[in-house]
Amino acid sequence: MKINLSVRMKMIVGLVPEGVTVADIGTDHGYVASYLVKEKKYKKAIATDVNEGPIKRAKKNIDALKLSDKIETRLGDGLDVLVDGEADTVVIAGMGGMLICKMLSEAAEKLTKIDNLILQPQSDIEEVRRHVHKLGFKIERESICMEDGKFYIAMRAIHGEEDPPYSDTEYRFSRILSEEGGTIFRSYMRMMTDKMASLLETLDAPGLELGVRAMERKEELIKEIKELKARMR
Repeated sequence: MKINLSVRMKMIVGLVPEGVTVADIGTDHGYVASYLVKEKKYKKAIATDVNEGPIKRAKKNIDALKLSDKIETRLGDGLDVLVDGEADTVVIAGMGGMLICKMLSEAAEKLTKIDNLILQPQSDIEEVRRHVHKLGFKIERESICMEDGKFYIAMRAIHGEEDPPYSDTEYRFSRILSEEGGTIFRSYMRMMTDKMASLLETLDAPGLELGVRAMERKEELIKEIKELKARMR
C-alpha cells in the first residue's frame, strides 16, 4: 500500500521536525502518522480520534502498511488520550480554528511538555495565532498551499515569546508568510484584498448611514487594504 498524501497533507508533514514522537490528533485515515513513520523513518507515532469510525479506518490502513508496532491508535477527545511526556510534537489539522483553540486550552498543562504544535485550522486562523501566543508559544514557521481552489495555511509553534509582538495585521495575515512572500501567498493576499475592497464598497454605498462601529470598520478596511497592497509589492 502506497501513501498518497494530498497537497495539504504534504504541507503539514513538511512542518514536522525530524526525529520527534508525534501525536496526530483527529487522525482520520491515519495518513499523516503513517507517512512520517514509513517514509520519514520516525520511530513512533500516536494516532487519535474522537470518533470510532476514523480510528477503525486508521487502524486498517496502519495494519496494511505493517506499521502497527510503531503507530498506536487511540479513541478519545483531544489531548486527553495522551500521557504527559510520551509525545513531544502534536499535530492538529483539518479542524475549525475555534475547536483547535478549545482543545489547546483544555490541555494547557500538558502543553508544557510539548515542544512543537503543528496546526492547520480550516477557519479562524487569526484566532489560532493569538491563542498559541496566549499559551506561551511563538510561531516558528508557516506554510501556505492551494488545493482544489482553496487556500490552506499551517503553522509550527514552539515555546517562547514573539519579539517584537505581533500587530493586528500580522495576526490576520501572518508575519512569516508576509516576509517570505511566494506566488501562492501573493495570490492569497490578492483574494483577501479583493474581499475587503468589496466590503468597503458596500460600506461606501450612496445613502447608507453608518453607525459608529461600521465607521470604525470602514477606517480599518482602508488601513488594511493599504498595508496589504504595500506587502504585495
